[in-house]
Amino acid sequence: MTAVTFSAEQAGEHRAAWEALADAAVEPNPFFRPDFLLPYLQHMERRKVAICAVRNNRDGTFVALAPVARRRLGLLVPGATVHAGEYGPLGTPLIAPGADSHTLALLLDTAVAHAGTGLVALPYQRTDGPVYDMLLDIGATSAWRVARETISLRAGHATGQTGQEQYGLLGTRRRKEIGRQLRRLSETGTTAFDSLNAADDVCAAFESFLTLEAQGWKGRRGTALACDPGRQAFARAFIRDMAETGRVRIDQLTVDDIPVAMMIMLRDGHRAWSWKIAYDEKLSRFSPGAQVTRYTMRQDLEEPELAEADSLAIPDHPMITPLWRGQVPYTTVLLARGGFAGARLSLAQADHAVTRGLRMLAKSALRRARANREDPA
Repeated sequence: MTAVTFSAEQAGEHRAAWEALADAAVEPNPFFRPDFLLPYLQHMERRKVAICAVRNNRDGTFVALAPVARRRLGLLVPGATVHAGEYGPLGTPLIAPGADSHTLALLLDTAVAHAGTGLVALPYQRTDGPVYDMLLDIGATSAWRVARETISLRAGHATGQTGQEQYGLLGTRRRKEIGRQLRRLSETGTTAFDSLNAADDVCAAFESFLTLEAQGWKGRRGTALACDPGRQAFARAFIRDMAETGRVRIDQLTVDDIPVAMMIMLRDGHRAWSWKIAYDEKLSRFSPGAQVTRYTMRQDLEEPELAEADSLAIPDHPMITPLWRGQVPYTTVLLARGGFAGARLSLAQADHAVTRGLRMLAKSALRRARANREDPA
C-alpha cells in the first residue's frame, strides 16, 4: 500500500478511485464524498485541507481516505484534524471492505506526515461501527495511543421493526396534539405531504428551501444558506451533484402548493442524514417543522434498503429528539504517537475541554443577549 496526499485542485485524477471507495465504504460518509467535499473546499474553506488516502498498489484502488488539516484542537495544542464540522458533522474516514487497523494506521501516518504533528483528532466519530473498533485496535496493537472525549448522543431512528417501535414511542398526548395542529393547518388551505427524489425536482425544490430558510430566524441572524454567496454556491453545487446520483430526497409540507416546511435528507448506502430543515415561522402554532419531521420518519421506514437515519442535530434537540427516539453515539477520538504520547493526549484533552467550556459560556451569553434584545422588559 502507498500513501497519497492531494489537494482539491488535484482531485480530478483521483476522483474515480475516490468515488469507488465512497460507494463501497464499510461506513458511508456523504460528507467525505467528492460531491460534497470539493464544493465545500472551493466555496467555504479558507484554510488548507489535504485529502489523505491509502492506495492498493496492485490494482490502484483507494482503501482509506479522509480530508485532513493542521489545526489547534483547542486554544493551544495543534494536531492533524479530520475535517468535519457544522455542515458535515460526521468524521468517520472512508475505509474499504476487507481493510483492517493496519490500513487505518497508515492513513493516520499520512495525516501526521502532512500536518507535521504526532497528534490526530477525529471529531464527530461514531462509536457504534467497525471504524471505531479499528481505532481502538490501533491503540491496543501499535505505537499509537488512543483517547476519546465523553460520548454524546444525538437523535436518530432505526428502520424495520425497531424503527416502527420507535415511531410509536411518541406519547399519546403529543401525538394527538400534532394531529390536531395538522387539522387546524388544513383549515387555512389544502395541505399535502410530498417527497421529491428526481434530480430536477430536487434542484427546483432546493430553491424554494433557500427562500424559506432565509425568511426565518437563520435569515435574520445571517446564517441561512442564501445569506452568503459562497455558502449558497457550495450548497447548490453539492445538492445538484448528489441529486443526480439519487442521494438527496426533499420532504415537504405544502399549503395550497406552497412549501411551509421542508427537510433535506441525504442518502448514502444504508444510512440517511437529515441535513437541513426550514419552516414558515408565521405558522409556528401548527408545528410545521415537527409535522415534516414526523413525515420524514414515515418515509424512511418505507425504504427497504435503509437501515437507519441520523438527525445530525445537537444532543437533546428540543424539536427532533422527542420525535426520533433512536440514538446516534459519537465522540472526538484523539491519537498520539512518539515520545510522551500519553502526556500529549492528556494535554490535548484538557485543552479541548477548556475550549469547549468557553464556547458554551459564549453561546449562553449570546442567547441571553438575544433574549434581552427581543424582550427588553
